Amino acid sequence: MIKKLYASDMDGTFLREDHGFDKERFRRVLDQFKERGYLFVAASGRSMQSLKLVFEDFVDEVGFVAENGSIVEYQGQTIFVDAPIAPEVYLPIIAGIDAGPYGSSRTMVLSGLENFYLLKNAEPQFLEAMSNYYSHFHLVDSFEEVQEEIIKVNAKFSPEEMDDARQWINDTFDGVTAMTTGFDNIDIIPPGSNKSVGLNQLCIHLGLTGQDVVAFGDNQNDLDMMAFAGRAVATANAREEVKTLADQVIGHCNDEAVLGYLEEEVNGN
Repeated sequence: MIKKLYASDMDGTFLREDHGFDKERFRRVLDQFKERGYLFVAASGRSMQSLKLVFEDFVDEVGFVAENGSIVEYQGQTIFVDAPIAPEVYLPIIAGIDAGPYGSSRTMVLSGLENFYLLKNAEPQFLEAMSNYYSHFHLVDSFEEVQEEIIKVNAKFSPEEMDDARQWINDTFDGVTAMTTGFDNIDIIPPGSNKSVGLNQLCIHLGLTGQDVVAFGDNQNDLDMMAFAGRAVATANAREEVKTLADQVIGHCNDEAVLGYLEEEVNGN
């Protein structure tokens, strides 16, 4: 029986900046988690596909809250899927960004439940970077070609314009919420959708509440999850508003501070 959840954001939190982590250390933590009735949950803006690649050696032993809470899976069972964003909502936003002061559709990804879409004329560096997150994706001439239901639009901006771009999107377009997920990425998702929604669905499935959750994060899309959790922990590299919300600030993601925290939890240090 699961008694407690340890839910962690991935990039900038659990993963090092090179997108890796010490699998042998994590293996030892998971073995001790089983003995204590604890469950590690990967809670990320990443796709389910991407999360399962990160944890390919541990897929049946962890929980997944993907796409900022829009999809939840545990032991091969889909627990929750949020409502999609209608084309009549996201297509005008894409056109508006192309015509507006920030960003471009050439640095965007549309996420469906099964597939992911980029433009054929996407910026080469962006295409290369996206290969770190998606094992495959479809290239289209126009996002109007996409027939699959879309649950998230991810857009890349320069670090200098991130906060202004997020505010502009939220002020300009209805039917979505824009939030920073990295220091150069914004996720555009349905209003009311966030990691706490997906995490709460997993808690209900397991007979737990937010008080049974320890949440780790570094960025704006982690705030709802951290507020939901009984204990909130930020990495040293987190945004200031995340550190302000946190009950505790630990080390840098490059030092695998979350893994260190988990080891202390099971070793009693």
